[in-house]
Amino acid sequence: MRKQLFVTGALLLAALGARAQDTPVLPAVPQPPPDPTLVKPATDSVQAVRNLFRKRRNGGTAYTSVGGLVLATGVLAGPFSLGATESVAISVPFLAVGVGKLVRFGHKKEEAIIKQYQAGKPLPAAVRKRLRQEHFEPAR
Repeated sequence: MRKQLFVTGALLLAALGARAQDTPVLPAVPQPPPDPTLVKPATDSVQAVRNLFRKRRNGGTAYTSVGGLVLATGVLAGPFSLGATESVAISVPFLAVGVGKLVRFGHKKEEAIIKQYQAGKPLPAAVRKRLRQEHFEPAR
């Protein structure tokens, strides 16, 4: 009896798999391709630059916050705190990376790059090489 159930189940699964291989139903009237003039690549690029700068600023804020917290725990005495020199040694790299990101990806630089791009100049190479597909997707 078990063999019969197994064989019946295997045949049902095979039939369902074959059914999934059907061709999709096409529309009765073919649709024309989308008009390329409706898509504005400049708007997409501006949004991608905005997303890039926002993400980098958020990263800079996170690094600066972590560095500041480590420095604060070393300065404030507590049972689990590090010494002042250890906390400075740990926090300085975090603070340096965080402040560097905040300076390089500030609001003023973002606006300047976007204005130049909208005026017809290409994006700077440093910005172009950092743009990824995720930056062109809408912000969540």
